[in-house]
Amino acid sequence: MIAWLGGQGNVISLLIPLFGICLVLIADSLTETNRAKRYFLSGYVLWFGFRVVIGLQQGTLITFPRPIGLLGALSLLIGFLSLTFYGLCVVWRERDPTASRLAP
Repeated sequence: MIAWLGGQGNVISLLIPLFGICLVLIADSLTETNRAKRYFLSGYVLWFGFRVVIGLQQGTLITFPRPIGLLGALSLLIGFLSLTFYGLCVVWRERDPTASRLAP
């Protein structure tokens, strides 16, 4: 089954976005994330999809034609980067400027 996703290295690299998804879901229950959760969670899901497409292309279960797998992986990567950047912008705009000041 590990060979389906391109070997042990690809399976381990799938754990990074899964950890990010779990971290965002746990952080939402512990603190107020406002709208940023929606962008970060979607970004991590797209990153996970990117790693799955790359793993399936290298694996034995499904073989995508080269242009389709490459375009799919590239679009998922661009979606991940844009949603993560937009999530950081949302966090930056909604930050509390008084919380970052040092107390006298």
